[in-house]
Amino acid sequence: MERPDAVSRRADLVQPYGTQHVEAVTPRAELSDPLSRRGNRMSWPGLHLVVRRVIADFSVDDMVDRAASLTYYTVLAIAPMILAIYSLVLLLLPRDGGEAPLLLNDLVKNYVPEALQSEALALLATIVGSPSDSTIALVISIAVSLLSASAYVRSFSRNANVIYGREEGRTFAMTWLTMWLVTVAMSLGVLLLLVGLVARESIFTGVVAPLARPFGLEEEVENLVRVFLPVWDWLRYPVVALLSLGMLSMLYQVTPNVRRGAYRPVTYGAFLAFVVSAIIWIGFSWYVTEIGVQSAYGAFGTVLMVLVLVWIMNIVLVVGVKIDAEVLRVKELQIGYPSEDVIQAPPKSNAALRIRLRTQRRIGEIAEKVKNRRRKIL
Repeated sequence: MERPDAVSRRADLVQPYGTQHVEAVTPRAELSDPLSRRGNRMSWPGLHLVVRRVIADFSVDDMVDRAASLTYYTVLAIAPMILAIYSLVLLLLPRDGGEAPLLLNDLVKNYVPEALQSEALALLATIVGSPSDSTIALVISIAVSLLSASAYVRSFSRNANVIYGREEGRTFAMTWLTMWLVTVAMSLGVLLLLVGLVARESIFTGVVAPLARPFGLEEEVENLVRVFLPVWDWLRYPVVALLSLGMLSMLYQVTPNVRRGAYRPVTYGAFLAFVVSAIIWIGFSWYVTEIGVQSAYGAFGTVLMVLVLVWIMNIVLVVGVKIDAEVLRVKELQIGYPSEDVIQAPPKSNAALRIRLRTQRRIGEIAEKVKNRRRKIL
């Protein structure tokens, strides 16, 4: 019998999650991309299969528990993420104008329910503290904070691999580097979101004016900013929504060890997860504003309610990954791939899998030697 690691390197190896056997799938370069193939639209039977599998696998894939683990990593990552974003604000905006604290205050006052504003401001003040004025210190702080914050992205990657039904095939170093870069991109995206939500003339001028000063265009920049801000008031929320959706799509496509084909700005799962998450947040804000958060547990009750909200939103994110996985499966089935049990999309890398296979073979050889030695003793 041919050893798993002896399979031709023309084939891509995939290890289904929770098993010891290996599936060999043909590289996508030798097959057409099911998501981009013309005419391969989602059929009604395919849509029915997606819905049935998402519902049937909700408990099988332990989505509630996986969302709970993501909530744990959310708590771990929130402080370093806030610190990294605040350091980026200090790095980009003039430090003598106090724009960074004003930015945070405006954000909390405009977009956090009034009943939670004091706790939010106290939390932010505790996290950011008194940042350094040194540019080098800020850069180091950003790099270290993003490395800590990437714990959530790594956890999301592990859970996404499980949802797609496969083990991680990328090496430890490649996985950590990829997830750190994703965290960097997500942090920059969040920074753009925050600036977009509370944009005002002093922020735009503070960022653009230093670039225009060497060319003597400061006055022109100020005039453009005055014209742009009224227009931005109309474009603010559509642009923020599109940017948020793009960040979510990036998370869905980059983190799992699945080569889905051409990169897409929006996926089915990301769109549905974004819409449902937005509805949940709007409902939460209405509840806090109209009903309040007073309870016998005081501040602890507030924290508990926020954690439950984060947990529910992580459930939505995990379900979104499942939707994308099942849409990919259906598109593969519609063009004849044997994807009933294992999604045939090749992995981004199988280097770690090959290392595991060699290690398992050596362990098996050692076990056989131990077994033979016992026979001699008997």
